[in-house]
Amino acid sequence: ARKFEAGKNTFLLDGKPFVVKAAELHYTRIPQAYWEHRIEMCKALGMNTICIYIFWNIHEQEEGKFDFSGQNDIAAFCRAAQKHGMYVRSGRWGDFPGGC
Repeated sequence: ARKFEAGKNTFLLDGKPFVVKAAELHYTRIPQAYWEHRIEMCKALGMNTICIYIFWNIHEQEEGKFDFSGQNDIAAFCRAAQKHGMYVRSGRWGDFPGGC
């Protein structure tokens, strides 16, 4: 498994400096048939990471009933990104000096 961590002044991937070049894609707002195309476009622009939000109100529209199918298949989206050599992240970057 790869190791991603915050170093003194940079992120580290497997102990080496790593620059996160990220694009944000909202998988629930892009037709599933276009996911790979959008991921390929991000990669062509030099990105190495796709940032996503997990819209819980989409996945659990009725309390206790979850939908991760079709357009909401977050696992399929992540596999598509991985297929194209992209990293996927969700959530906060953390409390670093200066914001984020």
